Amino acid sequence: MAPISSSKKGSEVEVKEDIWSDLLSSLKTRTTSRGNKTVIMLGTPKSGKSTLMSKMMDSKDTERIESTPGVAFNYVTVKDEEKERIGQIGVHSTSYKHFLPLLLTKERMNNSMVVIVLSLDKPWNLEEELLYWTSLLEEHIKTLQIDERDLAKMRQNVVDLFSSYKSPENKDEKEEEKKNKEEEDEVILPVPEGALVNNLGIPIMVVLSKVDCMSVLQKENDFSEEHFEYIQWHLRKSCLSFGAGLLYCSPRENSNTRLLLDYMSHVFYNLKLKTEPQVIDRDAIFVPIGWDNLSKISLVSEGFVQFSQLKPFAEQIAPLPDIRQKRVMKGEDDQLFLTRMQAVLVEKQKSGSPATTHKVLEGEAKGSTKTPPPADGVLANFFNSLLTKKPGSGPTSPNHSPSPPPTQGTLVPPKKALAPQLSAPQQREEHEKKALASTRSNPEAPEEKPETQKDKPAAVKTTKLAAAPAAAPAAVGREKSPTKTPSKMPVKKAGAAAATGMKKPAPKRGLPQPRK
Repeated sequence: MAPISSSKKGSEVEVKEDIWSDLLSSLKTRTTSRGNKTVIMLGTPKSGKSTLMSKMMDSKDTERIESTPGVAFNYVTVKDEEKERIGQIGVHSTSYKHFLPLLLTKERMNNSMVVIVLSLDKPWNLEEELLYWTSLLEEHIKTLQIDERDLAKMRQNVVDLFSSYKSPENKDEKEEEKKNKEEEDEVILPVPEGALVNNLGIPIMVVLSKVDCMSVLQKENDFSEEHFEYIQWHLRKSCLSFGAGLLYCSPRENSNTRLLLDYMSHVFYNLKLKTEPQVIDRDAIFVPIGWDNLSKISLVSEGFVQFSQLKPFAEQIAPLPDIRQKRVMKGEDDQLFLTRMQAVLVEKQKSGSPATTHKVLEGEAKGSTKTPPPADGVLANFFNSLLTKKPGSGPTSPNHSPSPPPTQGTLVPPKKALAPQLSAPQQREEHEKKALASTRSNPEAPEEKPETQKDKPAAVKTTKLAAAPAAAPAAVGREKSPTKTPSKMPVKKAGAAAATGMKKPAPKRGLPQPRK
């Protein structure tokens, strides 16, 4: 076999190099021809943007994803059916309007798409949030100062995207219509009535996140199926005016999150969309751009019973009042209460009507809401009034200390007059006076014998027992001479014996002993 010459070898190497360079150049032009795209995700804090972005990128993190304080960024590589890279989509997420000029610039308008994320956990805020972000986006596009011709082209691109929508077809239908499609030119349908009333020149997709909260709304807010149908009707009608699509998803349950990425690839790179529109399943609604119209939306409103199409959204979708908050009664501060009561007591004390103080206090406590400025010593006055003696509790013992004097603003009840405490001699004299008065009122009682110094204790006993009327007749019968006059010996008082130094006889049992 003849050997291969060096010239032939060199020519073969050159041919191989030319083949690889052609393949690389064709691949390079193929990948860079479609370019990179940008998605700007807008929404209020805690609406589910960060979790949605993580699930779109096939993240397997099951833990809760914290919200981003500023701007979050991620990207995904888009491949075609042959698993070849055709482009890259960068996703920017923010909750603050100050970052919008940095994300959506004049140069990015042609290759961008806006995704507005709403949350179903508070459905009464849906209309307000959607109106806020669309108006903010419209004002920002005006500040970009885009040329009128360029802006008209951008708006026409949105019209073409809306009019060129075609639903996915079956394989049999595709094979039958292949020949007809090749022969006939594509016909773009006109924009239906009510669509693209507010054409901003950029594709918009509205995403309703956290649809797994429907069961919670049914239990806690008494939502019914008609509530969710009314929400769907209102959102679809609002999206139609901007030419936007609508998608229900649940990032926590990873429901319809991948469908959002597939639809972005369909809009940017014209890849085939295999998912058909869905408006029956309440938690899997999918309305692509260009599919909806007013006639389809009116089918949802046919079953409305308790909702009206003419009333505002905020009046018909509203949160229930929290009953638990009504049960909680906030008590008044103790210092303010005592200050208010002190002012009432001072006022009534000046007017001099303590009998009606209790009723006035009750009325003031129920109806008064204004509180006077706090005064010093309020707590001291309150406790002094508690320590004050109440009427009807009985006399106080002499060993107890007297109660403190009443302070200003304190009503002290009047005390009863107590009898003065008498000593033992004073009590004895008082008793003798009562006995003499009783004998004078009774004439049958015997006359008293003259007292001697020795008979002084007996005289005390006689005066003590003279009050008994039954003993008087027996004493008269025992005397022999009832007409005997008593001796005129002077009667000395009880205190004379102590003055002369005579020994006192021992007092009999039962009589009180005099103090020394």
